[in-house]
This record gives sequence, structure tokens and C-alpha cells, in this order.
Amino acid sequence: MKNQVPPVTSLYFITLMKAYLRGTKTSKEVVQDLTETVGLLHFTEDREEEMTRLLLRAATEFNKDYYQEIVTHITYAADTTPTRAGVIHQLQALLQGDITARQLQQWGTWHNEQDTDEGAGYFDDIAVDYFCTHLLPEAPAHFGTEQYQQALKIFQSGPQQLKDKVALVLLTEKEKKRFLFYLGDYLQGYTTSEQLNTYLLHTFGMDHQAFPYTPALSIIMQDPAKLPALLKEAAYE
Repeated sequence: MKNQVPPVTSLYFITLMKAYLRGTKTSKEVVQDLTETVGLLHFTEDREEEMTRLLLRAATEFNKDYYQEIVTHITYAADTTPTRAGVIHQLQALLQGDITARQLQQWGTWHNEQDTDEGAGYFDDIAVDYFCTHLLPEAPAHFGTEQYQQALKIFQSGPQQLKDKVALVLLTEKEKKRFLFYLGDYLQGYTTSEQLNTYLLHTFGMDHQAFPYTPALSIIMQDPAKLPALLKEAAYE
């Protein structure tokens, strides 16, 4: 029959889970897929259950033998890392009202371990790394629509990973003020290169050699009034 639904194997659930983990499917889209393809009508997007656990439970209800197959495959898979395309898709869904800030946070931080700075060596994009491991854990409390819109703009403007990370750090007014303060002191000779390095390493995770705006700083050394314009450039405003 032309319209016959193909058999649902464990690969279906594995593919769906990878799409969620990488970000190309939102939690809402996963639930829609489960409902339309597998017919598990009792799964709803309003559940508080973490999405990978929901998928495992759905797979087990469909076929109890799928659980171990999925866990084994996902455990050793190299393509489950949140991606830039995934971040863009999730942010677009948030801004369209398809997912909540909590669901975005849940998606982006599933790999984080409490009281650790996990992420180094796990991500292949340092801007995505910073977004998932540093910004999202606190985002619902400090971010509004404007910040999420700006984050989307940053990810869509790239990839220039170092500049993108700087722009993400500068999403908050607090960090913009710190940028003007520390770089302003340096430009006016109140602080040394070593002190500037301390600020750059602590705030952006890079020294003056890696900081992408070091050449621009050199140009305006004698004209600190141009620092606000540099801030706008660095913040992608």
C-alpha cells in the first residue's frame, strides 16, 4: 500500500534523539513526531520530563528491546553535540513562542555537570560552548526577548568564533560597562598590559594575543573617546 507507514525501528528513535541533542528539532517537534509517526498520543509537550528520557520511555513502550540499543548507540556517538545550526533553530523557536525559555535551557545544558566547567574539548564551536555552558544556565533569570534576539543575530552573523564569543559575553549591560571600564583604563594608561590580560582572560577566556579586537585597541590608544564605537562593533550592535 502506498500510504503504509514503514516499520519503526530503534534507528528512528536514535535519529530523533540525535536531532534533538544537536538542536535541529525542538522538544515540541519531537513530541509532534512521536505523535504523528509512532502514534503515542499520550506524550505531550507539557510534560516536565527531560526529552531524552521521554524518548527512551517512548521507545521502550514501543519495543522493550530498543532501550539498550539506543543507550549503547548514543553513548558512543560523536554526533550528539549541540551545533550552531541547532542553537539558531532553538532560538528561532523560542522567539516564535514554540518553546519556552526553560525548554531552551533544558536543551542547551543537558550535558553540563553541576559545579564543573564542562564543555572544553566537547564542543567544536567555542561560541556554542559559551552559550550552552555559561549563558543558558542563568539565562531565564537574566534574559528577555531583546537578549535572545541579539543572541540569534550573533549566531546568524558568524561563524567568527572568537568574535561571536565576545559578542555573547557582551549581551548584558553589566559586561558592557566592565568592557568600557577596563579597556578605558588601559587606553588612558591607568593599567598595564598585564592587568588588561587578566581582565581578558577572566572575562573572555583569551589573552590579548587571541583577543580579536587587540589591533583595534592599538589604533585608538591615543583616542579613548572612540572606545564606545569599538564596544558597539564588538557587541554586534
